[in-house]
Amino acid sequence: MERITSYLKMMRVWDWIRFYTFFPIVGAFLACGISPNLILVCAVFFCVIAYGFVINNYFDAEIDKKHKKKVQLDTNPLACDRVTNRGTLRLSTVLVAVAALLSAMMDTSGFLFTLLSILVLTLYSAKPVRLKDRFLVDIISHGMMFGGVPFLAGFTLAGGNAVLSLQYPVAIASLCTIICCEALIVHQIHDYGEDLGNSPTTVVRIGRQVGWMLLALSVLFSLIGLELAIRYFGIGGYLGLGIFGLVVMYPVYSCRRDVVVQAKSVYNNVLVSYLQIVV
Repeated sequence: MERITSYLKMMRVWDWIRFYTFFPIVGAFLACGISPNLILVCAVFFCVIAYGFVINNYFDAEIDKKHKKKVQLDTNPLACDRVTNRGTLRLSTVLVAVAALLSAMMDTSGFLFTLLSILVLTLYSAKPVRLKDRFLVDIISHGMMFGGVPFLAGFTLAGGNAVLSLQYPVAIASLCTIICCEALIVHQIHDYGEDLGNSPTTVVRIGRQVGWMLLALSVLFSLIGLELAIRYFGIGGYLGLGIFGLVVMYPVYSCRRDVVVQAKSVYNNVLVSYLQIVV
């Protein structure tokens, strides 16, 4: 039973279930509204996203052994030798097979977009390509594999025609991509201390301060994209409000501790400068 629990932890469901599933579901909803296809899209991308986290754990096992926070939180059981490499690859194969089978039964275009999601997720972590170690490419590929491509997959799997209505789905997919780029920047800022010297992320290379500037820029682009979507494609109401919440509240909530630390640092610097002038 303990071994089964460890394999379930490899999927790190609670790390993504409340965020990354949003994008394929939105795509499916815009294509067909409330219908049984939403459930099938959820099932497909539960497996796809879970695969992405499992395969990331597989290739990051040696790095994660040096990551004190991840060891304490037990986010990678493979790094703690509680699951095996063979078992991890079997789990990955099952997740890919289920996602591919379900998507192939739904729509050909959706099936191809699903395979594209799986491919980018694999290349993101797998050597020798390993997109997550490449400057800026890590952020762009993260946005594509969790945002834009899953949105297009959900849209087409649910019956939407991405060719006849090309501008509409591509515009929304671009917005989803930017939001998921923003999500990785938040994550890299949050893990900067642990990643420094262990993982060559974009924020590690440019520094935390410039990372904050990059995050602000991505939020700005997200808001501009949302405004354009509302104006030209009628995206509003609860969906527009939900997207706005993801764009603004997600980085604020995720980086709340870092913001407090930065505020204290600025306050202390100002106070020291003032005392030096006075004294």
